Amino acid sequence: MTYFSNPARFAVPMSLLMILAACGGDDDSSTSPPDNGGGGGGAPSAPVGVAVVAGDTDSTEVQNTISWVQDPDAASFTVYWSNTAGVTESSSVVVPAAAGARYVVHSDVDVLAGNSYFYRVQASSADGSSGLSDEAVGTPQRAITSNQLNDVAFNGTDTIVAVGDAGVILSSPDGTANAWTDVSPAAVPESLSGVTWESINSQFMIVGAGSTVLSGDGANWVQEDLSNLSGSRNLQDVAWLGDRYIAVGNNGAILTSNGDGSAWAVQDPGVVFGNTAFNAVAYDGNTIVVVGGNGTILTSADAIAWQELPQPTNNDLNDITWDGSQFIVVGSNDTILTSPDGVDWTSHVPGTSDINFVAVTHWDAGLPATPVVAAVGSSGTFVVRPAADPGVIVHTGTNELLDGLAWVDNGVDPVYFMIVGHNGTVLTSQLP
Repeated sequence: MTYFSNPARFAVPMSLLMILAACGGDDDSSTSPPDNGGGGGGAPSAPVGVAVVAGDTDSTEVQNTISWVQDPDAASFTVYWSNTAGVTESSSVVVPAAAGARYVVHSDVDVLAGNSYFYRVQASSADGSSGLSDEAVGTPQRAITSNQLNDVAFNGTDTIVAVGDAGVILSSPDGTANAWTDVSPAAVPESLSGVTWESINSQFMIVGAGSTVLSGDGANWVQEDLSNLSGSRNLQDVAWLGDRYIAVGNNGAILTSNGDGSAWAVQDPGVVFGNTAFNAVAYDGNTIVVVGGNGTILTSADAIAWQELPQPTNNDLNDITWDGSQFIVVGSNDTILTSPDGVDWTSHVPGTSDINFVAVTHWDAGLPATPVVAAVGSSGTFVVRPAADPGVIVHTGTNELLDGLAWVDNGVDPVYFMIVGHNGTVLTSQLP
């Protein structure tokens, strides 16, 4: 370890960071974005792309993971922090609980659930030290379940809802300053896979195994009656079509509802899909797109007549969203696809290696003026703008599988991503 003349200032040399990464930190070989170039011949530039992922899994302490874009001219980095905005070189320095070549994990007694922490990063070399980076902030919240969390949605003002295995439903006003509360209905033990919010009915809609459909305000829930439908369906995702809901699931299941989601009917996709799972559905105002196993893609204008498209890939397609100009699909084996119309698809290189992407950003409370797409998946992977060839990979400080991702914007506070996953993982991250 290298100590500078100021005893409160702790810097992590590159050699030590690489050793820590090899001994259990994140593997930068598959997750680092391209180098920012570095000038050489002088002190390095101030680090860029500084991001904080804040949160917890059921088996860890609350923590903030601070990452940045690697500079090849820098030999070491110093991460300064404070409980208030305006971090300077006189502020405290992070003593990392874990570290890699371009990230540190801040936890232990310094980091408490519900408190905000502000960070700036400085790069150093034999030629001197850079100025401080832009400031980034993280507010971690504690996990309250060991169950896998599968999806998350935001109502646009004051409620985030996460759903998971064993019928678990969690709620928080923001997932940051305010703690999570278990609002699970005792009578619903089924695994819950999908949740969305829509403002016409002012309700969350949740779907899951055993033809489970729940509607509610984030605290109180009504189990909708699907007993008129023969058989039992494991539903994976739900979306709002402007005047009704659509839900999709295993074995080629497609259901549509009446206006408030209290009555449901089965739709025939036109082809017998057997064991094929329909994993996700999205709507752009004109076209409904359903994606599923083995590269399956279906489109429809009315949710009644369906067309199966040629498969652009044989990989499983796990989630889909519409960002105002294109559909974005994520799937296994680093799959990222985009399409302006749901018919013609382009494949992208997100910059990851052997990652199973499970979720892509949803804007349940309405599209922002400039939507930002992100994707999450296996090995704690979080990629912003994954279709940028490559995207920006942000360290999360966890290796848990991440299953759900939502955009949180109440119109007042800075916007951020809400991420959920295995082992009760709850994470937040402002835009890097």
